Amino acid sequence: MKRTNRERGAVALEMALVLPVLLLILVGILEFGRVMNVQVSLTQAAREGARHAAIHYDDGTMDVTGTARAAAPSLASLPIAVNHNAGACAPGGTVRVTTSIALPSMTGFLDAGLFPMNLQGIGVMRCGG
Repeated sequence: MKRTNRERGAVALEMALVLPVLLLILVGILEFGRVMNVQVSLTQAAREGARHAAIHYDDGTMDVTGTARAAAPSLASLPIAVNHNAGACAPGGTVRVTTSIALPSMTGFLDAGLFPMNLQGIGVMRCGG
């Protein structure tokens, strides 16, 4: 079997056409996984902050922001904003903790309209148990 000159370079051309699509899919999977991880961590941090406020609402040592940030160690390098109404917490009432972040892109390829993505986690618990 002899190769003809017409087929020379066909594999390189096919790879040049398919590779950008495959790389875009790979980058999309990476970015989606990171966004999901950050969303779960934000929600967990808000829940931990709300739990701390609900238990320690009458203590002078209540640190809702510090507790929420400590509950998400994977987000330590990102600027997490923590908002809460723990000062108005009374037995039978509820405390609401909100964690939020403007998440930048990890790779920079999907910055056109998608990033920075605003993510938010909310935790609500009853004060005093």
